[in-house]
Amino acid sequence: MNLKIICAISLIFSLLSCTPLDQEAVAKSKYETYCGSCHKLPKIENITKSIWENDVLPEMAARMGYFYNDYDPYTNSMEENYFTRISNVYPQKQLIRTEDWNKIHDYILSHAPDSIAPTPIVVDKSYELTQFDALPMTASENSPFMGLTSIHYDSMASNIYVSDISGRIFYSDQFEKLKRRFNSPIVSIFTEDTCSYVTEIGIMNPSEIARGVLYKICENSTQRIADNLHRPVYTVPIDLDQDGVDELLICEYGHHTGAFTMLNKSNGEYQKETLISLPGSIKFEVADMNRDGRKDIVVLLGQGREGIYILYQSDDQTFDVDQVISLGPEYGSSWFELIDYNQDGYKDIVMVNGDNADYSVFLKPYHGIRLFLNDGNNQFDQKWFYPIHGATRVIAEDFDQDNDVDFAVLSFFPDFENHAEKGFIYLENKKAATYQFASFTTEIAKQGNWLIMEKGDIDKDGDIDIFLGNFPFLTKNTVVKSNTIPILLLQNNL
Repeated sequence: MNLKIICAISLIFSLLSCTPLDQEAVAKSKYETYCGSCHKLPKIENITKSIWENDVLPEMAARMGYFYNDYDPYTNSMEENYFTRISNVYPQKQLIRTEDWNKIHDYILSHAPDSIAPTPIVVDKSYELTQFDALPMTASENSPFMGLTSIHYDSMASNIYVSDISGRIFYSDQFEKLKRRFNSPIVSIFTEDTCSYVTEIGIMNPSEIARGVLYKICENSTQRIADNLHRPVYTVPIDLDQDGVDELLICEYGHHTGAFTMLNKSNGEYQKETLISLPGSIKFEVADMNRDGRKDIVVLLGQGREGIYILYQSDDQTFDVDQVISLGPEYGSSWFELIDYNQDGYKDIVMVNGDNADYSVFLKPYHGIRLFLNDGNNQFDQKWFYPIHGATRVIAEDFDQDNDVDFAVLSFFPDFENHAEKGFIYLENKKAATYQFASFTTEIAKQGNWLIMEKGDIDKDGDIDIFLGNFPFLTKNTVVKSNTIPILLLQNNL
């Protein structure tokens, strides 16, 4: 028989023998290969079919240079589009074959659910908050707040600094003193002696344009330390190498691109170094995580390769980076704190997940607060999860002074329709060993969309109080009935 005929017959039989199960395996493999290359592989069942189809998949395809269904990521200003093109987040050359994309597309939609229940099966009852007195606070009538972007309590001077979206900073215990006005919102303030490090974000909305500024403001001087920062959101000075000179660590959250950076002072000038070249850095803490006598850095990233990273410091102030907690991009990690929850001498991590303003806006049952315990070798195991829609900030503190860790949790994206009071939840630790917490809320929390939270012994009575800052914000799936309180002081009456 002719060799060509034999080959043709063999090909036909091979195609006929390719079962649906084989095709499923091929599609699954391509999904894992392509969609797991930029971040941890999303769980298909975590997002509804309609959101995959209309919001997530077009964005995913564009990031591989494949544009379909008239999706156009360049609908912003000319300047924004220019910097987006420079980032090359949307390659001009198609990086995936059309037939491979179609396999991924169909595989995802065949496994995505039509709907996801917004409320977890088991949710503990919330009780009325009694340990704290909820006291609304306002600025002077001549200078009303316009959406708060930061609150900072300076315990040394007993001053409270409050900034709003117009770029103003007010201070004192009644917020009647205007310290200064900036060109864009102030999102981070750190006070040290008589000086403050003030971080100006540049552009509040997601943007590739770097216009952030870092200032050092003292009593009689203002120093502009760094310009062209990419949406910086958190800055703290720390003497990492213990040479008597502070380095400045900056979370440049960015957008499609961003970085976690460090400013070193040399010969009177600051030099910038990129420690992590990824977007989404939002908060860090410093601790000797491997007990070698050097200060290490623990960083949270909430974009792309989402999770917790440890930067282990060497003698020459270089860093080895290790991602110790990894979550999918649908989780929206927003804040964390280092704590020793079980008092074994090792730093544990409590974090909240709840950013809900990007491509998949709906109430997610996997949003909430998570506790990860350290095994002593910086391997972290999730031991506890408490569901809270839209959880975005957490403060870990022994608020009731019974020698265990309680949690104050703020939600910027709660269930406004049914449980707007859960914009703030106080979780009192009842039995630490078995992770038993009692949940407390207050009805007055319904009167704000709480973006920021600060702690401190404001009234100097020996216990820790809490400030909440309101930032009115609406998305297509939220309904805020009233936004009348700019600041809510939760005064601990222990």
